[in-house]
Amino acid sequence: MGLAVYPWQEELARELVSFKDNLPNGLLVYGPRGIGTIDLVIAYAKSLFCEHPHKDGTPCGECKGCKMANAFTHPDLRYVVSETESIPRGIPFEPPSNATKDRKIYREILIHQPRELTDFLNLAPHVDKGRRIIVVYPADAIRADAAATFLKSLEEPPERTTFLLVADDIDRVLPTIRSRCRLLRAKAPTHEESLNWLKSVGVDDAEEALARAAERPCLVTDERSIRNNTDIDAKVRDQLLTLTTMAPAIRMALLKTLAQGAFIELTNIAVKEGRSALPVSAVLPVLERWSYDLLAVKQGLEPHYFPAYSPQMKRLVSSVDAEKLFKYSDSLKAMRRVVTHPLNAQLIVEQAILRYRKTMANQDFD
Repeated sequence: MGLAVYPWQEELARELVSFKDNLPNGLLVYGPRGIGTIDLVIAYAKSLFCEHPHKDGTPCGECKGCKMANAFTHPDLRYVVSETESIPRGIPFEPPSNATKDRKIYREILIHQPRELTDFLNLAPHVDKGRRIIVVYPADAIRADAAATFLKSLEEPPERTTFLLVADDIDRVLPTIRSRCRLLRAKAPTHEESLNWLKSVGVDDAEEALARAAERPCLVTDERSIRNNTDIDAKVRDQLLTLTTMAPAIRMALLKTLAQGAFIELTNIAVKEGRSALPVSAVLPVLERWSYDLLAVKQGLEPHYFPAYSPQMKRLVSSVDAEKLFKYSDSLKAMRRVVTHPLNAQLIVEQAILRYRKTMANQDFD
């Protein structure tokens, strides 16, 4: 597979390798969460410091550059990664000085992180004629104050410096950041590719697991990895499972709730879970994918994300006008714009469910 971490990444890996001798100042790779894009970009970043790479771009793994990169100690490789994404990957993360012990883990890139790049960027690369690489993830979850600081570094980076950014949602990346980067799209794997890979890595009931993960195979293995990582504190592990994967039982409850259509009751277990445990940033992607599938079914196609619910979806859309389905889908996109705003998550989740219930009853909502 060359540099590709997963079977469906071979084309993207070749594209990345093609930039090796002529890296732009900013390279933004985007694609849906849970398909392993960040894993490939990290592997690519590490490979850039290999002293004896193979012809296909894969690192030798034995040289000094490889060993330092793999240990996250290479002086020319930095990571600006949210705490949520750093913990499962073993990437060092330094919380802000005002962080409290009982805080929740940070899901966004904070202002102190791009600020700490100042000294790094003012130094010449440690390796003669080498480059400095900064990996940024998620580029679509950078706090506003941090984005302003980060943008200054991206606008006028020092010579031989490249920012490798990864985003799950390209529409949420600031236009000023997008405009300063070369864009590469990461394609999602097909159902067959995902299923075959999950089986190859020993996932039991791969078909069911893939359906629960909304056709995002790496969410399945990420969850397994987090659960089995005894080095992670139990409370932190629970937060990670909720934020990065959404626990299968909760996801399944939410899907069963959506399958009820107009007959959903707000006392349902899925909404109760949403009140106490699920962040809106975890619920909305499921609702958006469900909405996408409903629109597909309404047009005579099979659902893409939740094929196991095809019979229920056909029943649901049979009495709903297409324009109402489109309106609901658009409302979810509008809600995503305020996901990181300090609003009451319970209200956002309940509003999304209430609007869905009205849509399934073929009624208008405000």
